Amino acid sequence: MDAESDTSRRVPGPDTSTATDTAFGDFNVASDFGEMGDAARTPAADLFFGDFAPPLDPDLVFECSASMNGEHGAVALYEDRIIVESPDEPDGEAVFSVDTVRAWWLVEGETFFALVVEADVLHRTRLPSGFKAVLKAAFTKALGPATSPTGA
Repeated sequence: MDAESDTSRRVPGPDTSTATDTAFGDFNVASDFGEMGDAARTPAADLFFGDFAPPLDPDLVFECSASMNGEHGAVALYEDRIIVESPDEPDGEAVFSVDTVRAWWLVEGETFFALVVEADVLHRTRLPSGFKAVLKAAFTKALGPATSPTGA
């Protein structure tokens, strides 16, 4: 018989089959966490995620932003305009009308992709690959399918 299967040498521990973990309270008893407004209840328990952000513009269709290696990229698609934030933009940000968009496309990278929009000029911003599918869906719905650059 090996030592692991020989239970006769082990010291019996406390019976925990019916004991509750009192350090964290009983998850089935709401009073263990306090009621709304109780002084004992932690303020964080009453917070709602939406309280951290200002109300969204009702014209906003899609928005995403990220900073990678110190470079910030963002795009906001509204019903009537697009806002692109990128180090490639002369002022860091460009705002242009949806009506001026002639083409848009995505350029693949390893861990990022670039959205390029041809309007009055070319506008470009880089974003993490995780945003690609949802950005493509939003732009396709708003502007039609991605197209090749003019003259390409």
